[in-house]
Amino acid sequence: MTVPATVPSGRATQAEERLARARDALAGVEGRLGVVTGLGLDPDTGEWVAPRVGALPVDDAVADLLPGGALRRGTVVSVEGSTSLVLALVSRASRDGSWTSIVGMPHIGVVAAARRGLDLGRLALVPHPGAEAATAVAASIDGMDIVVLGSGLALTDPDLRRLAARARERGVVLVGTFPHPGTHVALRVLRSEWVGLGSGEGRLRERTLTVARAGRGMGASDEVDVVLDSEGPGAVGGGGVYPGREAQARGTLRLV
Repeated sequence: MTVPATVPSGRATQAEERLARARDALAGVEGRLGVVTGLGLDPDTGEWVAPRVGALPVDDAVADLLPGGALRRGTVVSVEGSTSLVLALVSRASRDGSWTSIVGMPHIGVVAAARRGLDLGRLALVPHPGAEAATAVAASIDGMDIVVLGSGLALTDPDLRRLAARARERGVVLVGTFPHPGTHVALRVLRSEWVGLGSGEGRLRERTLTVARAGRGMGASDEVDVVLDSEGPGAVGGGGVYPGREAQARGTLRLV
């Protein structure tokens, strides 16, 4: 399955044009350095090759939330109640070279994404797609490995079903921040607890999310405790400290 290398100018939205320019820039870098990623040009046809089929890794702290401890390509994951958990789920794949698009979430900027560990060089932000939401998401699916959808997007259920089918065809992971028809894994944050503060002293050291988990082939719904923003072993980011933990300790990180 291939997708066009360029978007016809008469029909292209600004989001599609930005993605097309990003693809062309990546192709130039790959050509100069001899780098091969999951997204690239077929040397024989000159067309864009769809991402490889497989699974995308996640950090150990959130692995228990997903079947097989990974994001399976072509599936839909819904996450309700925590933007931090959304970013934690996709950060490892981003650091490992996957391309990510976040559509319709204007409160997420490059600072928050970077401090959660995403690779900004492989991140596209489309904060306000407006009435072109379906077109922007479809263009992201054609060029990315992971597409995150905000809850305020102008998408109908038929739109969501078509986009889910397109993601399945392309081998892309869709992560929605709302209930999504055709969801394979549904995560809902029930509680969030911080530790580290005393009576006027200390600092936030660790947050535990209690997450309700359900999905196809997972049996009855259950609850899983996930530790984020921790200084201890197993925190998001690997090695005991998630990316941006030092900045948070200095009080410069706004958690989303």
